[in-house]
Amino acid sequence: MFSVVDYVLNATVLSPDGKYNVSMVAQWFHRIPHLDIRLNWVNSTFDPSDNEYLEALGILVAVPGFWLILTLLFFLIFFLCRCCDVNSKKKKKLTCCKCCLFMFTLITTTAIGVGFYGNYQSHEGIVEVQNSTSHLEVNHLNWLRNKSQTAEILCDTGIESKLNSLSSSLVGPLVKNYSVVNVLSDHILAMKRNTTKCVNIMGDVNRKLASLDISYIPRTIKEGEQFRWPITMAIFAFLVFICLVLFCGICRHSRCLLILFSVLGLLSLVVCWVMTSLLLGTSVAGADFCMDPKPFLRKQYSSTGETILINYYLNCDVQDRNPLATSIEDMRQNVGVLQSHIFDVSRICDEYCHERIVKDDINAVKSHITKIEELLSDIEEMSKCSHIHEEYIKIMSYSCKDALEGVALMLASTSATGLLLTLLVLCASHTWINIRKKRAVVGDTAEETDPFLPPTSASSTVSSANSKRMRDNFSTSSSSTRPRYSHTPPQTPHFPSSGPISTSTPTPINGRSINREDQLSFLTPPPSYEQVGQHPQHHPQHPHPHLPQLHGQHHQAVGPHYVVSYRK
Repeated sequence: MFSVVDYVLNATVLSPDGKYNVSMVAQWFHRIPHLDIRLNWVNSTFDPSDNEYLEALGILVAVPGFWLILTLLFFLIFFLCRCCDVNSKKKKKLTCCKCCLFMFTLITTTAIGVGFYGNYQSHEGIVEVQNSTSHLEVNHLNWLRNKSQTAEILCDTGIESKLNSLSSSLVGPLVKNYSVVNVLSDHILAMKRNTTKCVNIMGDVNRKLASLDISYIPRTIKEGEQFRWPITMAIFAFLVFICLVLFCGICRHSRCLLILFSVLGLLSLVVCWVMTSLLLGTSVAGADFCMDPKPFLRKQYSSTGETILINYYLNCDVQDRNPLATSIEDMRQNVGVLQSHIFDVSRICDEYCHERIVKDDINAVKSHITKIEELLSDIEEMSKCSHIHEEYIKIMSYSCKDALEGVALMLASTSATGLLLTLLVLCASHTWINIRKKRAVVGDTAEETDPFLPPTSASSTVSSANSKRMRDNFSTSSSSTRPRYSHTPPQTPHFPSSGPISTSTPTPINGRSINREDQLSFLTPPPSYEQVGQHPQHHPQHPHPHLPQLHGQHHQAVGPHYVVSYRK
C-alpha cells in the first residue's frame, strides 16, 4: 500500500516538449472533459482570455456546488420527516449509531490530516516558485536590463559629452593649423554619429529586455500566499474542532453536543464543497497550464512584439540564434569605429595638442569605450538561453509537481471530508433525535399528613382519588370544620384576659359573641380520612360538657381530644 501511495505522490511524466517533469495528477486533471454549456468539446489549452475555456472551467466548478444543493435538500427532507415521525418517541438502542459515529469520525479526522499535509506541500511549492521567479527577475532579467542601460548611458551622456568638450578644446590650440583642425573635426563628427547609433542600438536592447518584465509575478505570489496559507489552515482547524465536538458528544452521550455538531456540520458541508469547487477549478487550470504553457506565455508577450525572444528562452534550442546577438554585433562594430577614431585623434593631439584638458577628454572617451566593450561581453554571455531557461524549468517543476500535488491532496481531502460529514451529520441527527431526557424517578413516598392525625395504613381500601373527592365534599359542606387539606395545627382558644370563664355570659371578641362551646371547639382535632369516609353526613361538632374548670388566673392546660378510629 505504501508503495502505491509513494508511486502516486512521486510519479512524474515528461511534459509534451520534454523539457521538464510534471506530476501524474496534472495528466489526470488535463484529461478531464472540457465541455461548454451545449456539451461541445472545448480546447483544453490554458487560455484565461478565451470565453469558451472559462465556460468549461465554470461548468466543472459548478459540479460540487450542485452536489451541495442536493445534500442540503436531502437534509431538509430528512429533518421534516423526522419531525413528522409518530414513532420517534419509541426507545431505541443507539450503540450501533455511536460506534459508527466514532469510526467515521476517526476516518474524517484522517482525511482532514491529509488536507493539512496537502496545504503544507502546496505552500512549500508556491514558496519555491516565488523564490525561483524572484531569482530569475533579479539575477538575470534585471541584471541584463541594468547592464544594457549602463551601456546606453555611457554612450549617451558619457562619450557624447566628452566629445563635445573635446571639440570646444581643440579650437584654441590648433587655430593656426586649419588642416589639423579640419581632420580632428571630421573624426569627432564621425564619433558623434557612431555614438548616436550606439545609443539607438542599446535603447532597442533595453526595450526588448523590458518587455520581459516579470517583477509582478513574485510580488503577486507573495501577497496571495500570505492570505491563502493561514486561511486554509484555519478552515482545516475548524473542521478538526467539529470532529472534537462530535467525539465529546459520543463519549458523554450528550444530546446538546450532538445537536451542536449537527448545526456546525451543516455549516462545514458548505465550507467543504465551496473549497472543493475552488480547488477543482485550480487543479484543472493548473494541469492545463503545466501540460502546455507556451501558448499562454507567447500570448502574454505578443503585444510587445517580442515573440522571437520568448520562444528563444522557452525552447532554448541549440540551433536557435540569440535574438540579441545581432544588436550586440552592431554595437561592437560601432564601438570599434569609435575606438579607431579616438586612436587617430589621440595620435594627432600628441603631436599638435599639449593642453592637459584635451588629453583628459581623450582618455575619458577611451575609458568609456573599454567599459562598453566589457558590458557587451557580459550581456552576450548572460543573454544566452541556458541561464534563463534553467530558471524557467525550476519554476515549472515546482509549479507542476509540489504545488499542484498539494492542491490535489487538498481537493481529495475536502471532497472526502464533505462526503464523510454528510454521513456523520445524518447519523448524529438520528442519534440525538432518539436520545430522551431521563425523567426523575419518584419513589413511594408517603403523603404528608397532619401531625395530629394517625398515619394512614398501607392496606387502606380508599384510593387517593376518592379521598381527594371526599375531602373536597367535606370542606364545602361544613362551615365550622377546617378543611382536610390544610395542615395548620389547631389554633389556641381565645380566653378572656382575666377572671374566671363564665359559661352564661358570652364575651364579645372581634365584633361577635362566642360562648364556651365555641371557645373549646378549637381544641377538637379534624376528623380522620376513615371517619369522613364512614360518616359523610356528620358535619357539626358537638360540645364537650365534661371539661375541667379553670380557677383563677392559672389556667390548666387541656390536651386535645383525639377521636380513636378503629381500622379493619
